[in-house]
Amino acid sequence: MYLAGTRTPAGLEQAADTAEEIGADTPVATAKVRIPVTTTVTLTRQRLEAMLDTAVAGSETGSPVTVVRAPAGAGKTMLLATWARRRAAEGDVSVAWVSLDREDNDPALLWSAILRALQVSGAVERTGPLDGLTPPRGGSYAAFLAAVIAAFERLPRPVVLVLDGVHEVGSGNAIATLNLLLRHAPATVRVVLSARFPPPLILPRLKLEGRLREIGPDDLTFTMDEAGLLYSNQGIRLSETELGLLMERTEGWAAGLRLAAMSLADSARTADFVTEFTGDDRMVADYLLDEVVTRQPEEVERFMLSTCICRTFTQELAAALSKQENAGQILDRLERGGIVVVTWSQSTRWYRYHPLLRGYLRAELGRRRLTAQNQLHRTASRWFLDNGDPLRAIAHAIAAGGDDLVTRLIAKYGLEQIHKGESSRLRRLLDTVPPHVLDRPSVALVAAATALDLGDLSAADRRLRGINNAAHPLRTQRLRALHATVRLQRARMQGDLGSALATLETTRAGRTGVVDIDLLALVNRGAAHAWTGHHRAATADLQRAHQLATVERRDAVVLQCKAQLAAAAGAEGDLVQLGERAAAALDFAEARGWAMTSRSAYIHALQGLEAYQRLEDEQALKSASLATKLLARPADPTVELFVLTVDAMTSFDTANEPHEVAATLRGHWQRMGGKTLAPALVAYAAPMQQRMALRVGEYTWAYEVMERADALLVRSAERVLLRAMLHAHKGKVGAARRLLEPALSGRTRAISAPTLIDAWLLEAYLADRSGDGNRAHEALTQALGLAAPNQALRPFRDAGQSVRAMLAEGAGRFGRLEPFVAKVLTALPVKVPDPADGLTEREQALLAELPSMRTAEEIAHSLYVSVNTVKTHLRGIYRKLGVSQRRDAITVARQRGLL
Repeated sequence: MYLAGTRTPAGLEQAADTAEEIGADTPVATAKVRIPVTTTVTLTRQRLEAMLDTAVAGSETGSPVTVVRAPAGAGKTMLLATWARRRAAEGDVSVAWVSLDREDNDPALLWSAILRALQVSGAVERTGPLDGLTPPRGGSYAAFLAAVIAAFERLPRPVVLVLDGVHEVGSGNAIATLNLLLRHAPATVRVVLSARFPPPLILPRLKLEGRLREIGPDDLTFTMDEAGLLYSNQGIRLSETELGLLMERTEGWAAGLRLAAMSLADSARTADFVTEFTGDDRMVADYLLDEVVTRQPEEVERFMLSTCICRTFTQELAAALSKQENAGQILDRLERGGIVVVTWSQSTRWYRYHPLLRGYLRAELGRRRLTAQNQLHRTASRWFLDNGDPLRAIAHAIAAGGDDLVTRLIAKYGLEQIHKGESSRLRRLLDTVPPHVLDRPSVALVAAATALDLGDLSAADRRLRGINNAAHPLRTQRLRALHATVRLQRARMQGDLGSALATLETTRAGRTGVVDIDLLALVNRGAAHAWTGHHRAATADLQRAHQLATVERRDAVVLQCKAQLAAAAGAEGDLVQLGERAAAALDFAEARGWAMTSRSAYIHALQGLEAYQRLEDEQALKSASLATKLLARPADPTVELFVLTVDAMTSFDTANEPHEVAATLRGHWQRMGGKTLAPALVAYAAPMQQRMALRVGEYTWAYEVMERADALLVRSAERVLLRAMLHAHKGKVGAARRLLEPALSGRTRAISAPTLIDAWLLEAYLADRSGDGNRAHEALTQALGLAAPNQALRPFRDAGQSVRAMLAEGAGRFGRLEPFVAKVLTALPVKVPDPADGLTEREQALLAELPSMRTAEEIAHSLYVSVNTVKTHLRGIYRKLGVSQRRDAITVARQRGLL
């Protein structure tokens, strides 16, 4: 009966004026109102229990109502049971538990269970305010609930009421009674609800009022650490890779992890089980069938089977697959039940099933409707193609087993996907294409181009082998043009560029009218022209490709063109254009998420080169190091060698072991022997590499650089400069000046713009050594005039301290170049590697040999002097440096900037 003197709270009075007679007590099963006991080895999820503790804390930090909401198997009940047992044992609150089911849609049964749970928890004393209360059999519950709430206010200590499975309650009467409880429960009562989907309670209102705390699916998802602890607690040892794979398959879903643990406990082959663990696993399938699938109406089950072929799908695609016009309503139901997950992409709602559920559904679809499965894939393929996603259209065409459809889609859209930067995804699809389809020329050529874009030369060669031979000639102009283009792309990596270019010119490559065939031809022909020294033709092809790719939104090609055009500016010696174009290319890459990928390695190296030339050493080192890190190998030989060369030259001056840097760079160049390299790269790198070799005392290496230039750079100013540098190093001033004359007079052409700057600076140094001050000043002026437009400072540092001294001495006599002279003098250190006062030219030459650690006899042979002469000069060096042994001489010389 009701307690005498209780007052109906505001709001409850409107529910009914009077209450009907309360019936007798309704029996309640003990298991329904006891906190469940977990029988398996479990895991205390401290992260989540702390959230619950905060939620039910005092009025200042806690909330009257907490809802734990997640799909079936998320671990709601196990979490709440473990937490409830701990809180009950601590004794500061009473914990009442009710496991709800569909029978609780009857308010009498629902409240009988709640009252019984309060008794079991110890919250209700035999003579307390709740003792004797029973719910009415019908009519209004207002008076009864008023009595309950009034009794709650008089409980001796706080109570936490856990209602597990509140999603089972949906009847209007039962919901109304719970809403009244949630709205008017006193501060001494905390209500914790668990549900698979949002129940039709007044939770939104409570949230708006700040009286609701939520723990959702993302919170309940196991972290990697929690999953590892779950398995280790059960004696299951998994490698990091195995645990990661299980987490990927289960997405941290508690039931999936626990079912896997049960199977792993009985499995002798852990790795095999983890690899094969899917939704079709027997225990997983049984769980999903009982807890998810059979709870759905037949039309919803059919809908799920029809849509499971897609990893993600929209409402429109779901309608096309299921042929159900109410697809939106079904998806709303599945979303509410946590059966599908919703993501957004460009204002479109995309749905997906949990991987294990999707695995179960796909297996079930195969068992029930194998022929329908292929038709569903064809439907999906058409839908994705119509909606601008060729890759997924290809994937479903492959799954449908339609050879001709697969061939047609790959031939039409494959190159487009490469040019949009999707080579990796396309490659994964091509790996699933049947071999007999992959052997078709139109497919094989796309596969070869994909492999080359990813640097897989062996795969490309396998695909190219046997195409366009006498037995199986290519029958269309487009296929012949594509074949020649892919062959040229392959030759860029390793091969005869000249022959490949000649073959390309016999086809309509670049003018077939097919956007992606023409783009592939233009960008590869442009690069090939650049690598063979035909810069004007290269620029024309690259600019045309850039324009076409921009219009057609082929972003990967746009980026390639931007990088190549920046390099072309660098080859012409235009540091301003190089910097602007490289920066624009990197901005373009950044906007597409490519700035820190191999696609941008070349661009970072170009920026490193620009910074290096401007003496921005810190930025140069940073860019070059990043380029080397991002470089994918094998790469285009010119690109790869350029990146590695820039890395070496930016790190050489500050390296602890400069000899090792020079040796490594020498090895890179030797490894590239026989491959086609851009003359501009050879021309730029050779003088720099020769200086490095001489500075570490490796005269033979310096001579090798000259020989390589002789072989690769016919009649060039670079060859002249390299010979002159070697003679100058030996102190042969007159011979060096005579060698330089063809370069200075213009009778031999410089391939690299910095070459003439270096040549004039060397002439200035040599003229000064010869006592010809006027010629030295004239040569300096020529070098300054060439360097000033691009603010190229590096050549003046490399030229040494004597050049700086001449600049300082001649200041005021350089006319319009005076501002640049001032900038050079400011940028150069007072002391840079240069011959020291007190050391003769012979001693300087010998000092440069000391780091090589060659014997006196070997040094004498390379310098064309006797061993006794070497020993005499060594004694002079030791005396002037204040040392007594070779190692100390090297150390002091480096400290003074002599090495």
